[in-house]
Amino acid sequence: MSLFKLPDLGEGLPDATIREWYVKPGDTVSIDQPLVAMETAKALVDVPAPQDGVIAQCHGDVGDTIDTGDPLLTFVSKNKDASAEAPKASSDGGTVVGVIDDSETLITQDAIAVAQTNAPRVLATPAIRQLALHLGVDIDSLKAPGQCVSTDEVKAAAKRRAPVSQAKKSFSGDALALSPARRAMIQSMEASQASVVPVTLTGEANIQAWLGKEDMSCRILKALCEALKAEPNLNAFFDADKATLYRQEHVNCGIAVDTPDGLFVPVIRDMDTLSSEQQRSVINRFKEQAANKSFPADDLKGASIILSNIGTVAGLHANPILPPPMVCIVATGRARDMVVPIDGKPSVCRILPISVTIDHRAITGGELSRFLKAFISSLE
Repeated sequence: MSLFKLPDLGEGLPDATIREWYVKPGDTVSIDQPLVAMETAKALVDVPAPQDGVIAQCHGDVGDTIDTGDPLLTFVSKNKDASAEAPKASSDGGTVVGVIDDSETLITQDAIAVAQTNAPRVLATPAIRQLALHLGVDIDSLKAPGQCVSTDEVKAAAKRRAPVSQAKKSFSGDALALSPARRAMIQSMEASQASVVPVTLTGEANIQAWLGKEDMSCRILKALCEALKAEPNLNAFFDADKATLYRQEHVNCGIAVDTPDGLFVPVIRDMDTLSSEQQRSVINRFKEQAANKSFPADDLKGASIILSNIGTVAGLHANPILPPPMVCIVATGRARDMVVPIDGKPSVCRILPISVTIDHRAITGGELSRFLKAFISSLE
């Protein structure tokens, strides 16, 4: 008998929710065969079998939330030597998620540090460092350099940061457990508050000239690409530890999509290379996936900048929250008719409000201003 624990699925959340079991006790499975669909960080992720074997027990029912590192399945190996054939962690400190042996132990990312032992920082896997970032925990303050930090220690440090008064509160009313998407939003917002130094600049574009003649969404995306040509530093990731800005070659634009289950941000990859027709096709696909809550995990990763349309319901300007490590998020408000001076005479024009937030640690006010000016000029 051997345990398979829920591995870190690479989405930055410390747990996942069971949405569908593909197997049941008694089933014989092969390595890499999908076992279960888990909902985490706004996506459905199929967890593959780490080995050949027979399912002895499924730990959890559909709808249950499983913490990363907790038991997910119990296997009966096909042969007694299965553990001897299991892949081993490489000598460079890497690890194979889901390695199982017959002693009912599991080598997980929590047990193996990927940093070198002579590093001047504490030892922790990238997944644990990402969790610490999301929870606002200074991971290097938890232990002395060279010592290993686990997921549980990061979680415990995050709980210690919570206000005592909040921990002692009791609440009345109907209790509504938040969906994985909303819990992902909690961690993203906490990470932003803990690390980003935000500055927001607003402006307005006169879109009267092309109203009704253009696909509005694609027109905005085109203007966004033009503005990033003028100020390419805003299409980047910022590593505060290294004080380094990683400018991206292509624009991978996250499109904020509001659903009853929470906020999803699918990514239009290489948007600067796509035609308006291709962009529209991707947007339509996102709409269908939002309706079915069927975003593939890969569609929700790698955004280098975010565009949010806050004006679909109401609202003009906003203070959009910037999730690190991105350095820029753009929000468009509700377009409305306004009286504006044209050649010294009043004229009614369609005006689009715009709000841009940047991380002021990496982006200057001048870069922000020039970006907004280029964005507005392209729209007009």
